[in-house]
Amino acid sequence: MIFAGYTSPVATMYNLDSYSFPAHYERSRMWANMGPGTAVTRRTLLSPDYMTVNINNYGYVLPYAVSFDLNTADSWDTIVGTNYTVAANRAGKNFYVYACQPISGCVPVILISAATTFPSGYTATNSRKIAQFHCECANVGTIAGHALTGYLAGDILPRSIQDLKHRPKVGFIGGVVWGGPTDFDSLNYAPIWKAIYMASGTGVNVASVFGAAASTTRDWNSFVSDFGLIGCRMMKDAEFQVLCTGIEEEVNIAGSANPTTTGGHVSTTGRRMISNIGSEDDAGVWWQWLDEQSYQFAGAANHTHQVIVSGDPQTVTTGNPSGDVAPTWGWYNLPGAAGSLYKQGTYGDIKLLAGGAWNHAADAGSRARSASNSRWSASSALGGRFSASPQ
Repeated sequence: MIFAGYTSPVATMYNLDSYSFPAHYERSRMWANMGPGTAVTRRTLLSPDYMTVNINNYGYVLPYAVSFDLNTADSWDTIVGTNYTVAANRAGKNFYVYACQPISGCVPVILISAATTFPSGYTATNSRKIAQFHCECANVGTIAGHALTGYLAGDILPRSIQDLKHRPKVGFIGGVVWGGPTDFDSLNYAPIWKAIYMASGTGVNVASVFGAAASTTRDWNSFVSDFGLIGCRMMKDAEFQVLCTGIEEEVNIAGSANPTTTGGHVSTTGRRMISNIGSEDDAGVWWQWLDEQSYQFAGAANHTHQVIVSGDPQTVTTGNPSGDVAPTWGWYNLPGAAGSLYKQGTYGDIKLLAGGAWNHAADAGSRARSASNSRWSASSALGGRFSASPQ
């Protein structure tokens, strides 16, 4: 690799040119927000204190940490159109960090942008997306013991920060938070990326988006297919429980009615419905399909018993039943013309649901489960949330 204004000794030794390391990106530590201490630190992004990156086949070095206050225009590529120095304009949105080629020297220009491809004033050739983050969708309020207490709409969600070395296996995904260990805290839950919001959209357009219409009235099979198209999957039972830590248990959403749109909600007690890592609507809003199997016995068939009457005094002894009391096995043609399921009785095969819906009150929570819905069930109370493996 060749740094701007500097030829690498390694490149010289092995006769390598500038195309040798086109994907190079290294940093001393993860990107982060500056912490929960003050309003300024919550909205400020902190770079690694040493970073090397290849842009347009030339290498650049950031030899010191740089901070970016989102309320400051200099942090952004542009504030024309939508002014993202205003916190309300950032609420519930994804933003991207770009390393850009400088006019001269070897220190890259670092800019934050709402653009998904390249920042204003640059091109895809002379800039490179190196990180991404999501901003809190609504004021969290004061919640004793909660990791996000005091965070405001437009602040940086700490666990939403991704970069080229710390992101989902399939690449950058918007609207997700990390459940595993980080450089800066000890909230080490499950090592997966979890969607912040309930899924909206279908097919390749399924996403985790604040304020979107939740995708409900879709069966388990449909969510599996949708999530697979974006390289994701449903959560496991244990993952759901662990990554819900910090939510308010045994309550449902204020108003006890279907909110239809995702995120920013409060419970019947007035507390925000948010986990320690920043996921929304985990319990008491919609049931969420899990990638877990269960079983439901559909009830015994009507039957009679043979009896033998004997002795004095008379006693009654049951004999063999006259027929099989268990539900019969048979094929069920699944919706979508994608095959059939060999099951017992009316239900037999069951997929677990988690969290509880908008009217479940004390039954809702991180450990709430329903084992009564077949994989082809669909209703307005059933939704999905995707997760992604880390790279």
